[in-house]
Amino acid sequence: MRVSREYGFTLIEFVVVLILISILAVTFVERSSSKGALTFAAQAQQLASDIRYVQTLSMTRGQRYCLNLTSTGYSMTMTNCSTSIGVEHPAGATFPIALDGVTLSWSNLSNDLVTFTGKGKPYTDATAATALASNAVITLGGDGGPMYVCISPETGRVFVDTNTDCL
Repeated sequence: MRVSREYGFTLIEFVVVLILISILAVTFVERSSSKGALTFAAQAQQLASDIRYVQTLSMTRGQRYCLNLTSTGYSMTMTNCSTSIGVEHPAGATFPIALDGVTLSWSNLSNDLVTFTGKGKPYTDATAATALASNAVITLGGDGGPMYVCISPETGRVFVDTNTDCL
């Protein structure tokens, strides 16, 4: 006599699959809801990278390059920091760079710009006459913030911080 087998899922297998699907769904919802914070942090990192790029251009080409700031974005320029003499972004973007959902404010940058000389030292004016005396802090405000892009005097070290003290 032959015994027939029934094929299908047991209740335990079905519950395990439901638990796995639930875990994946929760992970997806958490990541999609924090998309704004990721975008915000990415924009802070991009600003810091672009400041480093301007500094590198100054050091490798031996002339002044500037990062001009506005409340909603920035542009990279050369020599006299005039926005009419723009520098092309490494990604080929046009200027000015507009930040999405982010506002900028800054301290210790009196002329809405930071200039770097051929040695990479940061200055607060277009003629590179006034050296940065203390940390320059560019504050990014908006959903996901605030975050701070810090520029150190003397060395021109650029980094992103979540504290305004920039240590």
